Amino acid sequence: MDSSTTSTSAHALSLKVMKLSKPAIIPSWPLQVEPKDCCGEELMALREKDIAVLPKIENFPFGEILTVPQNCGSIYLGETFSSFVNVQNESNQTVRDVVLKTDLQTSSQRMPLSNPTGQAMVSKLVPGDNISEVINHEVKELGGQLLVCSVSYINTSGEKLMFRKYYKFQVLKPLDIRTKFFPTPDDEIFLEAAVTNTTPHSLHMQKVALVPSAIYNVTDLNFLENGDSIFAESDYINPEDTWQYVFKLTPKLDAHEKANVKGVSSVGKLDIGWLSNFGEKGRIQSSQLQRLIQPQGELVVTVQSMPHLITTNKQFSLLLRLRNTTDRKYNLHLTLSQLPNAGVIWIGDTKKVVGEIFPCSFIDVTLDLLPIKSGVWEIGELHIENLLTNKKFSYGTIGQILVGLD
Repeated sequence: MDSSTTSTSAHALSLKVMKLSKPAIIPSWPLQVEPKDCCGEELMALREKDIAVLPKIENFPFGEILTVPQNCGSIYLGETFSSFVNVQNESNQTVRDVVLKTDLQTSSQRMPLSNPTGQAMVSKLVPGDNISEVINHEVKELGGQLLVCSVSYINTSGEKLMFRKYYKFQVLKPLDIRTKFFPTPDDEIFLEAAVTNTTPHSLHMQKVALVPSAIYNVTDLNFLENGDSIFAESDYINPEDTWQYVFKLTPKLDAHEKANVKGVSSVGKLDIGWLSNFGEKGRIQSSQLQRLIQPQGELVVTVQSMPHLITTNKQFSLLLRLRNTTDRKYNLHLTLSQLPNAGVIWIGDTKKVVGEIFPCSFIDVTLDLLPIKSGVWEIGELHIENLLTNKKFSYGTIGQILVGLD
């Protein structure tokens, strides 16, 4: 942390701030020698006397000695910022009504971290005595931030004096999160979240969950049937590594309610928790993930099922679902037309009476096709008429299939 201060040369009190950090392990650099090497015995003897080396496992790269960090280290979003603040009376005078107050200034707000009312912490502070406190704050904003420490007191002359110290620090991003949406014809949504570790050390991922909004149910697809994580036995993500998490979202709304939802829909928030080197906890929650909802038509046509393997000259069937998204009853008539130069043709009766579909309901229709050419071909055309209103719906294609050689 970079610090600046108002002039304190005339003040009886001094202020010191220290960021509280976990210690670090002193690394031990293995030196591979043999007794027959030149100076091998001498080097091995020195190696055994090295206090950073673990007894009997001299080639292990880490020892059992901890060292105090020489700088404040990096501060990451989602972690807890802890500092020790100390006020010392370095004069030969006794001062009264000592007030210590700390605030955090971010790019968007200023928040009190201690003593928000500005009350005196001690009624008097004798020479050589001190007051101190530990402040903790969960970091929730990126970028430059300013820790403001204010001290006020009354000297022996009855004069009220005050000074401040400022400590600047940068909050870095520990994880880079990218999301993609993959909608399905059944109105389900698959969300892929790519999480990259942007810190210089490994992180133990405790939780990566999707908290859905009120209109969705979520299924976590990142666990096997026996409950084990898909990321094998280790939950440690190395620096610059990217893990991909997948969630399935199912809407709670019925067809009529979904038809009335327009514009942008909030899907939910990603909630991520981790532990760093010495167990420091970190947690971030993304902003609301949003996706653009495409407006639905009155009659939605989707393919529900078809064979996985399709070859030429072998008839197959597909199951077509017609969904009425309105609040009115439909009575439908279906006409099938062949696409020009089609590799897949309709067979059987190309005109069908589908029947009645009640509001916010659906009906399934089975259709037969014959592939006559190999390759990727579109399926179509469909013309549907509502016999109650004479309104017509046309669908040029309803999907594509891959046809292999028989």
